[in-house]
Amino acid sequence: MSMTTVKLLQAAAEIVGGEDALAERLGITPARMAMLLADRISLPDRLLLLAVDIILEDRKARGVVPPSNLYAQPRRV
Repeated sequence: MSMTTVKLLQAAAEIVGGEDALAERLGITPARMAMLLADRISLPDRLLLLAVDIILEDRKARGVVPPSNLYAQPRRV
């Protein structure tokens, strides 16, 4: 797992009220959450997507939206 993934989990935990709350939302034990945050085990894609959804929902609720061209292909010159 990368530091980026750990930071993503930390951000999601902050949004939902802490590591234990995030573990509950993801359907895992607090012990497994601690291992994920310590970068001792890899994060399954399903859990990664759930954590991303938590962050995106929070940003949407606060009115923070990405630019509409975020996924657009760069122009070739």
